[in-house]
Amino acid sequence: RVMTIPAEHCGYGYRQSKFKQEWKNRYLITHVTYRLSTDFQPHLDYGNIREALRLAYGADDVSVLTAQQLRDAIIGIRNAKLPDPKVMGNAGSFFMNPIVNREKYERLAAQYPVMPHYEVDKDHVKIPAGWMIDQCGWKGKALGRAGVHDKQALVLVNLGGATGDEIVRLCQAIQKDVEAKFGIVID
Repeated sequence: RVMTIPAEHCGYGYRQSKFKQEWKNRYLITHVTYRLSTDFQPHLDYGNIREALRLAYGADDVSVLTAQQLRDAIIGIRNAKLPDPKVMGNAGSFFMNPIVNREKYERLAAQYPVMPHYEVDKDHVKIPAGWMIDQCGWKGKALGRAGVHDKQALVLVNLGGATGDEIVRLCQAIQKDVEAKFGIVID
């Protein structure tokens, strides 16, 4: 049976939707229709986008910059952190940043006062998975022919001939170490 499901019913979020949760194995997505706005509304409060724009264009009011300037700045940020897939095979940003309850975050923050974090709401905090992976000593390390990128701990790389099984073993080893050190399961 063919169905059309409006976006507002799909529970879309960053790397998340009902298709990965309660609707898992229930639907096969055959196509998607996007409705894009022609009104440029930049979202600049993520990572170091504002700082990159200030450095690149010397603008104090980054909101006056163009979509092309924003695009170029984001590409520059990504190129500085991520390996070129033409040069080094990689699985991209492999792990999601976990969201924990405030109590868990505060216990960890007492142990790791410099731990980066992002407020989600009054009860939840997002902790960067890359920071935790780095704290576990994985950044730039390898397990066989699969490794963790030396500039971005979220990125798993193929050092030459790695199999899917080797990537999975590396993923599981990292997950095990992060859970042992921080009590958080990363996906």
